[in-house]
Amino acid sequence: MPSFLQSPMVQYGSLGLAFVLTLAFVRAFFLLMAQRHEAQQNIFAHHCAREKAFTEQFLACIDRNSAALEKVEQSLQRIQVELARKEGRET
Repeated sequence: MPSFLQSPMVQYGSLGLAFVLTLAFVRAFFLLMAQRHEAQQNIFAHHCAREKAFTEQFLACIDRNSAALEKVEQSLQRIQVELARKEGRET
């Protein structure tokens, strides 16, 4: 009397089940890979947005400092002109 596991129906059924499980694992693997890729893209987009905002703030800071330096230079030039006038009056 053949064993239950030696029955061709059971063997083909278990082979089919193994095939279905393998397909499910492969599908799950590729879904996880797609999800990971999407997460990486979102992180990269967030990083690019933060980098762009930082660059804009940095350039705005440079512009403000340049404007402040120009005002200081103008004030120094006025002071030099006034000192030169005072020296011209004294001599």
